[in-house]
Amino acid sequence: MNKISWSLFALLAFTLNALAQSDVSKSRWKTKEIVVDGNIREWTKPLNFYDDKSGLLFAICNDKSNVYFAFTVNDEMKMRKLMSAGWSVELSSKEKDRKFNATLSFPGIQVAGMGRRPGSEFEKKVPGNPVIDSYRLQLVSVAAKGFLSNQTEVKLNDRNDIDIAVGADSTRFIIYEIAIPLKELIADHSAQLDELITLNVSVNALSKPSGGGDRSGRSGRSSRSGGEMSGMGAGMEGGGMGGRSGGGRGGMGGGRSGGMSRGGGGYSEGGSGDRSGMSEKVSFKQKFTLTKE
Repeated sequence: MNKISWSLFALLAFTLNALAQSDVSKSRWKTKEIVVDGNIREWTKPLNFYDDKSGLLFAICNDKSNVYFAFTVNDEMKMRKLMSAGWSVELSSKEKDRKFNATLSFPGIQVAGMGRRPGSEFEKKVPGNPVIDSYRLQLVSVAAKGFLSNQTEVKLNDRNDIDIAVGADSTRFIIYEIAIPLKELIADHSAQLDELITLNVSVNALSKPSGGGDRSGRSGRSSRSGGEMSGMGAGMEGGGMGGRSGGGRGGMGGGRSGGMSRGGGGYSEGGSGDRSGMSEKVSFKQKFTLTKE
C-alpha cells in the first residue's frame, strides 16, 4: 500500500513539475542590432507574448551583455490607463549565487488631450498621436530599485547602462523599449546565459470618478497621478500588433488562452472600447530563461 502511495505521489510531483516547466519560455537571441529608440522595426513581429487583461504585447531577447524588452498595447483604452495610472516591470531570479529582484516603475502622467475622445478632430489635426507626444514630453525618468549599481532613477534616452525609450508605432499605439545590462542584475562574469528569470508586470488601477460623472465621460478625474478619467469616456478598440487574442502565456510562438492574465471587472462609464480591469490593478507573470547564441 505504501509503495502505491509513494508511486502516486512521485507521479503527481512529476506531472506538476512538467506543468510548471511548460510555463517557461526562452528569450530569443538578439540576431540584429537593437537601437533603444521607441521603434520596434528591429524586432521580430508579431511580438510573441500577449496578456489580454492589460492589453500588453511584448517580446524578450538577450545577448551576452543585455536583456531587452519591447512592449506595446493593442487597445486605446488600456493604453490610456497605462499612461495615466502608471505601471512597473519587475525582474527576479532565485538562481543560486545569482539571485536578484529589480524593478522599473513608470509614473502615471496626466497628458494633454486625455479628456478628448480618441480619434477625435483634436487628434486628427496633427500627425502621429498628440496624447503620446504629450506623455513622452512629461516622462523624463523612471524609478529604479534593486539594481547592482544602486541607482534609483533612470532617465529616458540616456543611453547609459539601463536604457529606456518611448515611441509610437504606425497604428498610433505606444511603444516602450528597455535594455538592461546583465551586470545590473548579476555580478560580473557570473551570468551563465541559462538563468531562469521571472518577469512580473503590474498596471496600476484607475480610480472611478467621485460623484459618478455622466455617461459621456465629461466629468470626474482619477485620484491617481492626476489622470483624467474623462479621457476614458470613449475608447477605440485597437487593432494590435500581433499575438493571439484571448490572452494567456504567450510562449515563444503565440498565446495560450486563459493563462497569465489576472484582474478584471469593468469600468462603468459610457463609450466604446475594452474597459475590463480599468478600475483594478492588473498584473501578470512570465517566466523565461536567457539563451546562448
